[in-house]
Amino acid sequence: MDERAAEATVGEAYISGALTALEDAPRTKLFYEVIAEIAEGAKLRAYLPHRVTDPVAAANIEPRTVYEIDRAHVTAARVVIAYAGVPSFGVGIEVELAREHGVPVVVVAERDRPVSRLLLGNPAVVEVVRFADLDGLRRALVAALSRIAALPLDGPRPQVSDDVVVQRFIASLEHARRLPDAEIVALLRVGELDGEAASAVRDAVARGRLFGAGLRDLVGRHALRGVDLAVFVLRDILERSLADTAHVVGLDTRATKRRLAAARARAGLAEDAEAAVVAQWLVTELIAPPTRALQLHLFAGGRAGS
Repeated sequence: MDERAAEATVGEAYISGALTALEDAPRTKLFYEVIAEIAEGAKLRAYLPHRVTDPVAAANIEPRTVYEIDRAHVTAARVVIAYAGVPSFGVGIEVELAREHGVPVVVVAERDRPVSRLLLGNPAVVEVVRFADLDGLRRALVAALSRIAALPLDGPRPQVSDDVVVQRFIASLEHARRLPDAEIVALLRVGELDGEAASAVRDAVARGRLFGAGLRDLVGRHALRGVDLAVFVLRDILERSLADTAHVVGLDTRATKRRLAAARARAGLAEDAEAAVVAQWLVTELIAPPTRALQLHLFAGGRAGS
C-alpha cells in the first residue's frame, strides 16, 4: 500500500468547540485551527465546523440543518477532539453523539480551566489533554492521537455524502434566493450595470446561481459598481472563463484581471485568492449557493487550483 492510500484510511478528526456567544471569537477560532493543524500532522483530515456552520458567518443556515451537517461529520469521524476550556452545550451534544456511534473523544483544556465531570465521565472520552502552552498541547495531543490510531475500529464508518450536505445547505438558504423584480432592477441601477452584464446577473438570480440577498450584499455592503461588479459575478460566482468575462464587459483579459483584483480587494479577499478560498467566502460571507469549486473542495477539505 502506498503512502497516499495509507493516509486515506486514517479518517477525519472532528474539531469540537464552542462557537456561540464567544467573547473573543477570532482568537478562539484561530486556536481551533491550531488543533486542526496538529490533527493533520497526525495524518487525519480535520473538519472545523466554524468553516461551514458558524453561527455568525453562516447565520442563515437553519438550526436543524446545522445539526444534520455536524452530526454526519461526528458520526463518520475517526476521532473527536473536544475543546472544553469554554463551556458549551454543543460540545456536550457532539461528545454524546460520538459515544452513540463508537467514536473516541479527546478532551482538550487548559490546566487551570475547570471541566465538567459529566463530560469527563462520558465513556467516549478515552484521552484528556491538559496543557499550559501550545508546545505542551502539541506534544500531548500528538501522543494521544497516536494511541487512538492504534485502537481497532469497530467497523467501517459511514461516509458523509457531499451531495447531501450541499443540498441541505441550499435548502436552508432558500429564503435568501429570491428578491422582487423591482428590487433587482433597482440594485442593477445602483450597481451601474446595464446591457449584457446586467442580463447575465438578472439571469443568474433567476436561475439561483446568485442569490438575491447576495446581489444586495455586493451592491450595498461591498459597494461594487459597474465593471467591478460584473467581473466579480461573472468570474467568481458564475465561474465563466476569463476570456468570456472579458468579452461581456468589453475589456481585454489583462484589464479584466485588474478589475477582478480590485473587486476582490473591496470584498475583503486577496487579489490572487484561490478558487477554494473564494468559494468558501461566497458561502460564509455573501450567502451564495455552493459553487462547483466549493462542492469539490470545501467539504472534502482539499484545495482548488486557480
